[in-house]
Amino acid sequence: MASFKIGISMAGAISAGAYTAGVLDFLTEALDEWQKARARGELVPPHEVSIEVISGASAGGICAAISTVMLQDEFEHIHDTSKTGTTNRLYESWVNQIDIRKLLGTDDLKSAPPILSLLDSTIIDSIANDLLRDRIPLPAPRPYVSPNLTLFLSLTNLRGTPYSLNGAAPGSPEEGTFFFGDRIRFETVRSDTTRPSSPLAHILDFTRHIEDEAWEIFKTAAMATGAVPVFLLPRVLDRNRSNYTPPPWESVASAATGNPPPISPNFPPGTPDRLLTLNVDGGVTNNDPFNYAHDYLASLEPIRLDGENPSTALGTDRAVISIAPFPTTDTFDIKYNPRDHSSIFSVLVKVLSALVSQSRFFGESLSKVMNGTTFNRFVIAPSDYDTAMKYSGTARPDEPPALQCATIGAFGGFFDRGFRAHDYALGRRNCQRFLKDSFVLPEANIIIKAALDPLDPGRRESIISRFKRPAPGTYAESKQNSPQADQTNNRDCWLPIIPLCSETLSKHIPPIERVKMSGAALNLICGMIMARFRELISLLISGIPSPTLRIFLRLGQPIIRFLARGPLREALINGLGDSYQP
Repeated sequence: MASFKIGISMAGAISAGAYTAGVLDFLTEALDEWQKARARGELVPPHEVSIEVISGASAGGICAAISTVMLQDEFEHIHDTSKTGTTNRLYESWVNQIDIRKLLGTDDLKSAPPILSLLDSTIIDSIANDLLRDRIPLPAPRPYVSPNLTLFLSLTNLRGTPYSLNGAAPGSPEEGTFFFGDRIRFETVRSDTTRPSSPLAHILDFTRHIEDEAWEIFKTAAMATGAVPVFLLPRVLDRNRSNYTPPPWESVASAATGNPPPISPNFPPGTPDRLLTLNVDGGVTNNDPFNYAHDYLASLEPIRLDGENPSTALGTDRAVISIAPFPTTDTFDIKYNPRDHSSIFSVLVKVLSALVSQSRFFGESLSKVMNGTTFNRFVIAPSDYDTAMKYSGTARPDEPPALQCATIGAFGGFFDRGFRAHDYALGRRNCQRFLKDSFVLPEANIIIKAALDPLDPGRRESIISRFKRPAPGTYAESKQNSPQADQTNNRDCWLPIIPLCSETLSKHIPPIERVKMSGAALNLICGMIMARFRELISLLISGIPSPTLRIFLRLGQPIIRFLARGPLREALINGLGDSYQP
């Protein structure tokens, strides 16, 4: 029986990776419960699904890497976000372990300068090492996970890769360019794997010890994709020249067919086969790597020569689920005066903000999703319906964002465990609603129909009666002007692609209570920020050759810290918004 092929793409989100982790937890729990119900012979949808590819950038890349390992292991699903010491690595990493108090440590400053990051990245290394420690292997592989599960992580390669724009005269300065967007590919191997599907992939062999070279590259790449520039430690990766032919911008599908012919980098003579690259946050160059997952699905049998996956409700046999937190507290200022924002400092700050925001979404993909014209791509984005209802019909401009981790420029989740727990639980809640109401296809779909047709009529009707869903509103409403929706109508019976097969998962998840950070907790963090600032400045001063200047700057440190503490505290309070309570 053919399986419905699924790709999962996870966008960057900084501390809102906690939301992505919650979505993934519920998604895998739903799949696990469906398989258990099927094994018990219950009346559940008989079609099969297969997770074929996972892609991620930044916080989403870290979630993608953790998921790749967790899907091969046994772990508990989190219904109570007050729990600690669980076997769920996503939950432990994003809710219980990562925290601003650890990021403000000084263990990384014990070695000699240069200073490598504003924050202490020691906790990042600890989380990466825990990823492969104390695994609980499954008695049998999850049937919904491809034995050749493929992972793409988005990277920003600061060394860059040179490409010539003139094949006739390569190396000419005016005809060359450097490409800094990068990606790295991994593929899992287990006992039932036939063979690796790509020579470009680093092989993650779950039948061997986890300390071989590929696993070390895997851990470093996971840390690299989330290495927020300046704030977290950049990571060094050992890459092969062959990783850049075809170039990283080329789609997986076209690379598999060799059409167009692959372009090779214009490395200078004598460049070794192994290259050391310096990498930071993949979100800088590709914060929403939807294209990696989409193109990979297009390369699977039956191969899509046009590079586009089937998109009609009846004909689709594969789809990408994008988990896109896009945390922001920015608002559109209707009284905006360009002259007030034209200073050098204002423009510099806004340019950096604009670059981050612009890399956060794949515009063409989101346009198709929001217009309801395609069934090969879906988005799970933060939605706090209950909070929105409190502000419905009011003119109040201070409605808080759905994600509490979105505060303080999306770093807010690091400041309070409660924020991360809230967003993790909201991710589970949003995923439940997504699977119930949006991730559905008509019973006449090519995959759904092929599984239903062989059933006894009575069994078939019982399954349809229990799980049938109405047509998704967006698609039905766009029927009159959407060629994709013309094939279905409101009377069609729709079924979930991933059904909720237990009472626990089907039961409505209640609203998620928002939490507030106390004044005492904020004061403690302000003190830690100042303490790390003192250590950083001391290291910088120690490198100044002039003794007189060193003494002068050291004398000024206490005054600067005293003057800065008040404005720092006020800026954090403003950034926290309704998530702060004195």
